[in-house]
Amino acid sequence: MPLSPERVREDIPLTKRYVYLDNCATTPVPRPVVEAMLEYFYDYCANVERGAYSIASLANEKWDRARAKAARLLLNCEPDEFIFTRNFTEGACILAYGLERPLLNRSGGTFTETEPVIKWERGDNIVFSSLEHHSNMIPWIRLARHVGAEIRVVEFDVKSGMILPSEVEKAVDERTKLLAIQHVSNVTGVVHPVEEFVRIAKEKNPDCFVFVDSSQGPGHMPVDVKRIGCDALAFSGHKGPLGPQGSGGLYVKREHLERMDPLEIGGGTIADVTVRDYELRGDMLSKRWEAGTPSIACLIGLGRAAEYVAEEIGLSAVRSREHMLTERLVEGLLEIPGVEVYGETEDLRVKAGVVSFNVEGWSSRDVSLALDQNFSPPILTRAGHHCAIPACRRLGVYEKYGGTVRASFHYYNTPEEVDALIEAVKTLAR
Repeated sequence: MPLSPERVREDIPLTKRYVYLDNCATTPVPRPVVEAMLEYFYDYCANVERGAYSIASLANEKWDRARAKAARLLLNCEPDEFIFTRNFTEGACILAYGLERPLLNRSGGTFTETEPVIKWERGDNIVFSSLEHHSNMIPWIRLARHVGAEIRVVEFDVKSGMILPSEVEKAVDERTKLLAIQHVSNVTGVVHPVEEFVRIAKEKNPDCFVFVDSSQGPGHMPVDVKRIGCDALAFSGHKGPLGPQGSGGLYVKREHLERMDPLEIGGGTIADVTVRDYELRGDMLSKRWEAGTPSIACLIGLGRAAEYVAEEIGLSAVRSREHMLTERLVEGLLEIPGVEVYGETEDLRVKAGVVSFNVEGWSSRDVSLALDQNFSPPILTRAGHHCAIPACRRLGVYEKYGGTVRASFHYYNTPEEVDALIEAVKTLAR
């Protein structure tokens, strides 16, 4: 039997003091995950891949096991295709660097550049949507400038808050070398048909590299990179997986990893070094991208979190409960005069556990502050542009409200907490 929401709440002490509805930005870390990190610090606090003594070997074993768990349980990929990162942003920047520069490595006794993953030419284009998080936009703007590519933007549908496949089809063509697209919107909460996006891009250009921002996916719902068919996908550990800040993952197909240049190189990334050249390690491709001492405790925590959310709760159970809570909140908010709800409000099957709204006459920030300061227990929501200014401008809420108020759920949230938020918004809207 999966852990019940009530049992998970026991593992998250702040649920006793707050109605916490900012899971889209950062989730609380359950006790078993914290305990796994403390066990590292207390019992085998040694560096990984640096020592032969007993607790160093134990640290290696736990670190490798954490990678295998996170890769299998959260993304259904192989460990050597799973790069440990600090967060989604680092994953996107690692990828952008690797797609701009060919691999420099010693091979067959010669130090050379290999064939790049993408052969950039004038007239190529990079496509992303106006609904993207800044971290899935800025690296590609910079990359386009460096390689001389054109930027094409897919405008999302304002009413539904969705990136429509038909609009993606209009934007991509045989010169599209990179499509960077989100899985779930952190503004409108829509779960997008990423498999369809991949199919469209590959039909237009079989060599088009497709990167998916799945920051709001793993831990909130089952994610299978093989089924999606993307070339790369990244996420943050401190959102859906219930992991600690400073943890995340970047999946890249092995065939691409073999030809990508790492963003950072140094200790832990090499097989051999001379004063003239170096040979990158080939035993575990993903570790080429993890130079220096990693955030060992956080990454062990991510592995434990993957186990907790995927095996002890169950990702389908998380998805089902978030859907129920989302339906309850959307239906309640729509009944309040003066409240605007953004994104799809009719077919809620396409929604994740993310609801954005505003109250007429209030800035989003003031609503969020009032929910925190004027109600007991305090109701904690997000306010502002959610690192998605272009999306908020297209929705018409950036200048008017400063963005939106956003409530976002996880498995441990309750219907009673949703009702408390609805009643509080009713009070503010009077």
